[in-house]
Amino acid sequence: MPLAPVPDWVIPAEKALREAVSRVRMIASTTPLDLAVELERLFLQWQQGQPCPPRFSFPARQNHDEISASLEHLAAELAPLGPLGAIYADRAREIAAEAAICSAVGSPSLRNHAQKRFSRQDAFDSAADKLAQNWLEEPFHEPELAAHELVRSDDPRDPRSLLVRLRAEIGNHKLPFRVVVARDSSALAATGESFVQIASARFMTVADVERTVLHEIEGHVVPRCRANAQRLGIFAIGTRFGVDDQEGRALRLERHTGHLQPRRRRELALRHRAARMLEHHADFVETTRVLLQYGAPLADALRITARIFRGGGLGREIVYLPALLRVDAALLASPDLDDVLSAGRVSIDAAPLLRPWVEKMH
Repeated sequence: MPLAPVPDWVIPAEKALREAVSRVRMIASTTPLDLAVELERLFLQWQQGQPCPPRFSFPARQNHDEISASLEHLAAELAPLGPLGAIYADRAREIAAEAAICSAVGSPSLRNHAQKRFSRQDAFDSAADKLAQNWLEEPFHEPELAAHELVRSDDPRDPRSLLVRLRAEIGNHKLPFRVVVARDSSALAATGESFVQIASARFMTVADVERTVLHEIEGHVVPRCRANAQRLGIFAIGTRFGVDDQEGRALRLERHTGHLQPRRRRELALRHRAARMLEHHADFVETTRVLLQYGAPLADALRITARIFRGGGLGREIVYLPALLRVDAALLASPDLDDVLSAGRVSIDAAPLLRPWVEKMH
């Protein structure tokens, strides 16, 4: 069956959206410049019985008011252009919301902007809360690991390290991506436009390495590459909530391959709990204490809370578990929808509408 035609308005709309995406760097803008140093200081302070919040510094705040205004204007023009126009309009508004977050980094208003972007609030939110609580209540014992059982994330000489394994998989798949190492990264790994970024000096098990490789390559890199082969640029630009639901699909891949093990489930549940506390206006110290009450080691509690509170309270991690449940439900009802989801950063809501423009996998 031939692909659906591409409307004439798509080309200028995509040009405007690509330009906005290239300038609005929400994760980079909210990532502290001194994350590693501050986490070390916090750890010592808390060990000494002196709980305190971080004193993070961030990249220079940028004023994106002009970008936000132009995106809102673009959305108003696109919204009446049928279902496809609505998809483009929704993404324009989402980028505008992310631009507002970038403009508010380090200020008290960031939390409000972040909640507007990440408070999706559909039927899967309460189910995700229950899932997180169930995972936190699972019997869990952190095994004592000898030094030789752990690998350093960025060790170029260890074939088991995350750096080497990612490079190997990228080479095996012939993907146009590179691997870069970042000192101040709250995430162990993250996929960008043409790179996978990993955190430096993280000690991890081989199982965690393999899980992360799967998550980044199959969950993020391959869909980005497929997106670049589609006739519609919205697959690469992303739909509204497309980035969120792609995380749910990546978690589903982890579970399908046996990688969603107790320690990983617990980590995800702690992040979800901390992000929910942020939504309820908890502060850094209060949130860290709750994670400690759930049995998180001090270093992990501080790291997770810092991730949730980046930029002053981004809380993006609240999307992961609802997205997992949302993707599960959608693929149970329509398994072939995964061909659309794997073609880019596409949300569950947009996937059925974009199906007529998907180039099939060979």
